Amino acid sequence: MKVLLVAKPWKGGLARYLFDALQDLFPGQARWISTYPDSPADYLAYRVDKRKWLRERVARINASDYDYALFINHISAFRQLRTDRKHILWLTDAPTLAKGDCAAFEHIYLSDTGYEQELLQSIDPACYRGELAFACHPKIHRPVPSSTNQARCCFVGNKDHARDVWLNGLIAANVRPIIYGNYFLRDALFWQHPTLFRPALPNAKMGEVYAHYRVALNLHAAVVRHGTNMRSFECAAYGIPQVADYRNGLARHFTPDTEIQVSHAPAEMAQQINMLLTQPEAAAHMAERARQRALAEHTYYHRLLTLLADGLSPTAYTACRQRVTTLITLQGKSA
Repeated sequence: MKVLLVAKPWKGGLARYLFDALQDLFPGQARWISTYPDSPADYLAYRVDKRKWLRERVARINASDYDYALFINHISAFRQLRTDRKHILWLTDAPTLAKGDCAAFEHIYLSDTGYEQELLQSIDPACYRGELAFACHPKIHRPVPSSTNQARCCFVGNKDHARDVWLNGLIAANVRPIIYGNYFLRDALFWQHPTLFRPALPNAKMGEVYAHYRVALNLHAAVVRHGTNMRSFECAAYGIPQVADYRNGLARHFTPDTEIQVSHAPAEMAQQINMLLTQPEAAAHMAERARQRALAEHTYYHRLLTLLADGLSPTAYTACRQRVTTLITLQGKSA
């Protein structure tokens, strides 16, 4: 199956994980057209005339040959796409759409059902396929040998006012997590507690960082309503015990207090962190249960199977599922 991925290369890694998974599932048949410059020459052309650059990208998509095209998020230039039953749109975070924006797409998925009502006012409801959550990529998100001198807990993520509430509450409760991200040198919280902050780090380094800590914090940004973020699945795959703030969609993917600790307030989160720190064996069992759940249900291979299921014959779908099982087993053993 020839699959075209149309997406920008986010720092968070989503498009890269999906493209790598596509290459594993359909060797030699996956292509990626970026909706944001990915070379110096492209960036210059984009800066000179953004609209022209995007029109040319859309023209390239319209001229491409593929069995399915997977689009991650919507841009206004997509109004010029040809209408095609082979177009699939996956909307993440907080989509803002006008009527007619999604006319070119046959199937539309949403990462956060908290935005469902707004979406259904803008699209043909017959095209809506429901929630498609984020996931992990086991080739990258896998345990790293633990440091012999692990610190207590850490948080990896960008600054956000919703996260500030939790971080302030944890610091007040004397948990004092180490915080990696763009808070460094750029936020009032940094200047109040400078010893707790570290610069942002590349995605490829996350596993090495988590290996130096005994517990990971997962604090959702304010944009997340009823879903969950990428980190829920990534921390699970890294095999580190995880404490997350409550989102009502989280329980659809992990069992609270069995696979992930879920907190409703900073004081409760502080208690849960201290419990995991003082009960390392229970923490390790919880982390392993979350990792096995992530590998069994929540990889980008699984998400691609969902997205492309309608385009695969029963025989091809069965073969693809078997390939997913093989890939995950091999990657799990290499962890």
